[in-house]
Amino acid sequence: MIGHMSDTHLGWYHTGERLVEREEDYYNAFREAVEVFIRERVDLVIHSGDILDTPRPYGTAVAVLIEGVRRLSENGIPFLFTLGEHDIPYIAGVTPYPMILERLGIGTYVGDGKPREVKGLRVVGLHKHKRYEHRLLQEKLEKIGEEQRTRGGKSVLVLHQGLREIAGPGAELSLAELPEGFHYYAMGHHHGYKVVDHGGGILSYPGPTHWVDVDESDECGVSIVDLSGDVPVVHRERLTSVRPKLRLRVTGRELRETIERLIQKEHKVKPCLWLEVEEEGKLDLLSIEDKLKERYIVQEIRQVSPRVPEPSASDLAETTLEVKEKLRRLAMEVLGHERNTAFALDELLPLLTDPKRGGEAAEAVWRYYLSGEWK
Repeated sequence: MIGHMSDTHLGWYHTGERLVEREEDYYNAFREAVEVFIRERVDLVIHSGDILDTPRPYGTAVAVLIEGVRRLSENGIPFLFTLGEHDIPYIAGVTPYPMILERLGIGTYVGDGKPREVKGLRVVGLHKHKRYEHRLLQEKLEKIGEEQRTRGGKSVLVLHQGLREIAGPGAELSLAELPEGFHYYAMGHHHGYKVVDHGGGILSYPGPTHWVDVDESDECGVSIVDLSGDVPVVHRERLTSVRPKLRLRVTGRELRETIERLIQKEHKVKPCLWLEVEEEGKLDLLSIEDKLKERYIVQEIRQVSPRVPEPSASDLAETTLEVKEKLRRLAMEVLGHERNTAFALDELLPLLTDPKRGGEAAEAVWRYYLSGEWK
């Protein structure tokens, strides 16, 4: 029996501002997941990456991680992990914080492509690879696949990568590029629960232990994977400590009634609230927030222009693809190589446009240069 978790994002923060109440949500979800695994008496736990929310976490995040993994260890449950992009420092040679688990003797890193035998289970994995590292990732997966074909017994592949069939065209890999022959594929990175057949085994994303973005589901959890039979059986265990959330868009005419309805609702814990108000005239947004903040964690209240007829889904998808393709062509003209273009658009651009991570852009460029992948 395996406990499978991913994307715990310990030490979460919002646009550079530390919101302690929200930060605690991720710690509570992680602690609950640990208790679920102990209660279900799993043989081992696999974490498939993005253990932390940032490579430079608050000390609290590291302390919560050590406390949880130590609790598993005290109950005879090994903790195996790989690294996601949020765990990996942008400065070459800096040791990622989760590696402290190995130094303490309570965790085993499996993201280096080397197989480990744990309680009769063969486990091998890789850390997160960027899109510009696609060729290197393919080579490593091919080598892992060759070794797997010569081995017997139960086996698990651990990856923190997006798959195009599940996460969309921007993902780093397709299902066809994954080696076959593993009983279970413990995936991370995609913030949604998904189970599919692959290569005679089962591939699964457990999703995050706590939602991160407003558009994600607040039905978060972990997986209990039964490997006792020929085909793995995945059981979804929903976590109860996850904070609910609410996203609303109302007209100015509906605003007063909506506020009254929201205030009257009873909740065990404060939900997070995003509210958009369609109104041409000036609104007192601070007054609206004051009325709601007793019962909600108000993440955002903003005034927007009244809706215009929205384009169809097909029109929107076509336009998005046209923009992406044009951007890629322009980048190719300037940078002159597909690998540099992939780095600029897939890794550097998100850092420059994300207020939480903009300061890491220069470090990313330096790390890319040192990798030898640049052209």
